[in-house]
Amino acid sequence: MEATQPVKNQLKPSSTIWGRFWAEPWFAIATIVLVVAIILFIVAPVLAVLLKSFGIGTGQLTFDYYKDFFQAPYYWDALLNSVLSAIISTIIVLFLSINIALYVTRSKSFLSKSFQGISLLPLVAPPFIFSLSLIILFGRSGIVTDYISHLFGGEFSIYGFWGVVLAQIIGYFPIGYMLIESTMRNMNADLEYASQDLGANQWKTIGSITLPLAKSGIIKAGLLVFVMALADFSNPLIIGGGTRFLASEAYLLVVGQHNLELAAVLGVFLIIPSLLIFIFQTYFLKDSSVGTISGESGSYSVPLSKSVKFFVGTISTIFTAFILLMFIMVVLGAFVKIIGINNTFTLEHFNNETGWDSLYTSLFVSFVSAILAAGIGILQGFLFARKPIPGKKLLEFLTLFGLAVPGTVMGIGYVLIFNGPPFFLTGTVMILVLNMTFRKIGVGLEAAISKMHQIDISMEEASNDLGAGPYKTFWKVIVPLMVPPFAAGFIYALMTAMVSISSVVFLISPNTNLVAIYILNLAEQAKIGLASAMSFIMIVIVLACLGLLKFVEKKTGVRI
Repeated sequence: MEATQPVKNQLKPSSTIWGRFWAEPWFAIATIVLVVAIILFIVAPVLAVLLKSFGIGTGQLTFDYYKDFFQAPYYWDALLNSVLSAIISTIIVLFLSINIALYVTRSKSFLSKSFQGISLLPLVAPPFIFSLSLIILFGRSGIVTDYISHLFGGEFSIYGFWGVVLAQIIGYFPIGYMLIESTMRNMNADLEYASQDLGANQWKTIGSITLPLAKSGIIKAGLLVFVMALADFSNPLIIGGGTRFLASEAYLLVVGQHNLELAAVLGVFLIIPSLLIFIFQTYFLKDSSVGTISGESGSYSVPLSKSVKFFVGTISTIFTAFILLMFIMVVLGAFVKIIGINNTFTLEHFNNETGWDSLYTSLFVSFVSAILAAGIGILQGFLFARKPIPGKKLLEFLTLFGLAVPGTVMGIGYVLIFNGPPFFLTGTVMILVLNMTFRKIGVGLEAAISKMHQIDISMEEASNDLGAGPYKTFWKVIVPLMVPPFAAGFIYALMTAMVSISSVVFLISPNTNLVAIYILNLAEQAKIGLASAMSFIMIVIVLACLGLLKFVEKKTGVRI
């Protein structure tokens, strides 16, 4: 008996975990269904791209497609351009975000509040909208281009590498700004006051105290912006002027040459940095904190000195004015015949049946996927926070990885899996809903887990003690308390689904076209008026969603 006792003790923890897992069978079944869905709609597409790059599925394992990549100078150019544009865009976005965050968090003027609102405006439009505005201003027949040509002679055009970089800076700026602004707003100002009391001027205080304290937020912002810029798909198509980039080249290989193998190779080069950065951010930065970053002391932010305020205020004014100009160009382009050439007011650009049909499809797909993403995220968050699920950390990692996978890679993966037996879903509304849903459930999951940590488990225990049971407790106690994170997750998913393009562009058909993709096609065809009109409508819808999201966050305290 003594010899066998240690063995029993070793087996007991494992059996206890699985026993507790199946103690509530309906929750266990729900967990298994979620696991299958995560594997099928998040993991499998990424694996399919990886396997396809090695020719698996064509009958043999081969490295020929990687050889084709390394032997083709234009693919090397695409890789170099993508990496270089991502680095430049990230550096400039961080510089702008730090300056504007300093001004917004350390000034209580009306101007600073205006800057805060304007800085978030690019969230309401897909990034390629700014390529459209840049073409209106600086294209071959742009308003500014014509003026410069008449004034100085010669030709000027925004098309090319630097046009893509400029569009990326504007489009991805809010991501960097939100993270850095949040970090600086929650920063304890005591050390900054102490630094100035010891005789350091504010420039030195910012360099030696403020920025080091904000390091975590700055690093996170830089990593996110870099990944998004690296995987940029639409801007190179519109304003790249023939300059090669990885994501756009992968798209052209799929739709133009139907070369899925080589497109998968390009996708692998997009996955690798995204995966490495996601792992680094998840395991090294997620729980990192600095003890002095806290709002508990009640200290007010250190007011800016005149020289610092002038510097950061000037940068903030110039850049936010430029953002406003981008939106103004889209609005003007929607309401005049040919902006810069024939500025007669017109509404004819809105009389576009195909555009309205694509808008209705986008609204339907976005609405359904937002409900599913928020609902699944809430259920998953409850299960992960309260139930003994084997491999919980891995499942959470895989769910959140759906947010990090470049859309181009996910789109190619869905084509590989759902465009043949046993699934024939490509070109249907269902595949669009599934794609958007499982790319967004990570947001609902994080909001739900955060909320569950605020709910005292004693409420559930009391309900169970009164005879309600686990399932009735879930519906009567948990679900009502999870309405705020559900609402926030739903609005965020709806807003981002409306402007999604890089993954669903591979999955549409003539009967399931989406408004963002329709606008992209119009912009590629230089139909500026029609593109601007549909962009204006979409911006109004998404702007309303953003306003509603901020209202929900303010009322409930749930932040996305």
